[in-house]
Amino acid sequence: MHKVSHSFIAQAETLELRWQNYLGSGDFDQFVEFTLSLNGLTERLNQQNLPGLASACQELENRALAFFTDHTLRPVTNEQTAAISQQLDTILQLLYRHETPAVITKRLSDQTNDERDPWVRQRNVLIVSRPGHPWSAALVEQLSFYGFRSHTLDWEGAANLDEAPLAIVLVPDQEDSTYPQQALTALQRLKERYVASYVYCLSVPASLEAIVSLQRAGANVCIPAEVKLSDILSRILDLVESREQETHRVLIVEDSKTAIAHIQRALDLHGIDSRAISTPLSLLQACAEYRPHAILMDMYMPFCTGVEVTRALRQIPEYQSLPVIYLSGEADIGQQVEALRLGGDQFLTKPANPIILSAVVKTKIDRYRDMLRSGRHDSLTGLLNHSASKEQLEQMLRRTLPVGQLAVAMIDIDRFKSINDNYGHPVGDQVIRSLAWLLRGRLRNSDLIGRYGGEEFIVTLGGVDANQAANLLNRIREDFSQLPHAHSRGALRASFSCGIAAVPHYLTGSALIEAADEALLQAKRDGRNRIVTAGRQRPGA
Repeated sequence: MHKVSHSFIAQAETLELRWQNYLGSGDFDQFVEFTLSLNGLTERLNQQNLPGLASACQELENRALAFFTDHTLRPVTNEQTAAISQQLDTILQLLYRHETPAVITKRLSDQTNDERDPWVRQRNVLIVSRPGHPWSAALVEQLSFYGFRSHTLDWEGAANLDEAPLAIVLVPDQEDSTYPQQALTALQRLKERYVASYVYCLSVPASLEAIVSLQRAGANVCIPAEVKLSDILSRILDLVESREQETHRVLIVEDSKTAIAHIQRALDLHGIDSRAISTPLSLLQACAEYRPHAILMDMYMPFCTGVEVTRALRQIPEYQSLPVIYLSGEADIGQQVEALRLGGDQFLTKPANPIILSAVVKTKIDRYRDMLRSGRHDSLTGLLNHSASKEQLEQMLRRTLPVGQLAVAMIDIDRFKSINDNYGHPVGDQVIRSLAWLLRGRLRNSDLIGRYGGEEFIVTLGGVDANQAANLLNRIREDFSQLPHAHSRGALRASFSCGIAAVPHYLTGSALIEAADEALLQAKRDGRNRIVTAGRQRPGA
């Protein structure tokens, strides 16, 4: 079977080829193939942090899916074909240009041999408001600290950015009021020009009519009036945060080779890896070796039923929450309900629609991962927690040794107790979040950023030595010391101290953390708001 590349550009090329095949043959089976590829591309775009372009792709997919349910629309007319072709061309042109900001961000941030500073990110945000709006000025100031380049535009102005902005933020003249027609017209105009951009509308009233009108005009997110400016910044940072994870893995338990081929083809089109076993007797061994994120389970097999296998699987604590999706020709609703009651998560009848199958698998895996993620990430900052940070450091260290470079930094906010005592814990929490956002905004997708505990953070940078790490973190330290943190009596400024240790002077995770922590304490003793690099490890240490 031909494997579609995990590169969404390669997947776009496949999509274009399948559309051309349909245009050439008029065979509806080719149209189904095109729609499958379109569905897969939408998923890949979401994974590549291109939600604006993913929305455009989703719209085209919905148009194509209408022909599946309404047989009166077949065959597809020339007018309908031309409309799909035009919409598809717009999407493909944006993809082939490689010029969406999120892609540029990842390319720049992950290249360590580029002549430019790999941590310099060119991320544009377009802010649309009336001239002199205070929110607009505040957004520009705050976004600049987190590595964004902000551009402002009034409602009547024409945008002239060469590259599509990562995000477009609309700030209404009056808070908590319906957007006027002028604003809706401006939104439509911007969305037509910048298809791939993600649009935020601020201070939207709690009115279904107001929200729907903005969505129809092209808004992706309508933010309620009571949401604070800091939360808006958090949402924009979430947009650019890398969510790349290891490839989805699905274990198929099925005794029919034909069914296996059908299932694997559908999963493959969506970048989902799979492995098949023909007998449930080898299930536990396959789970231990393959570590699947979900299981597709045939209901009726020679040795036992899928329900019996699932009940046995649930006896093992490690697999109690692993999603199990039944596949069967069983049409009896009572049997299906009983199967779900006895440990399954979903029931699909054979032959399963490949689009529905892939969507169900991805949804179940995403929810499973969200559950696992909650145990690995800090709830306040979204960063890795203490134990997950140490685990990730060990993984990075294994990839680095014996000849690579890696630096570990321990960061602590200076005089944090006095911030809590003088301004309250909510302000202290905001200072912690601001530092987390700054680190997320300035560091690469491949770098480790974790909240080690309280006001202390851990950062691990691969492919750099101690001096390079110190230079980078020193720029972040200087910017953080100038970052205003708003509170009821005005704004305060905070600073942090940092200790750094690097390979090859320290060769284990615990040694790196201990040395960086000691260097951090030295930075505190030397007066705070500074960086200290640990020296060579003492013999025998």
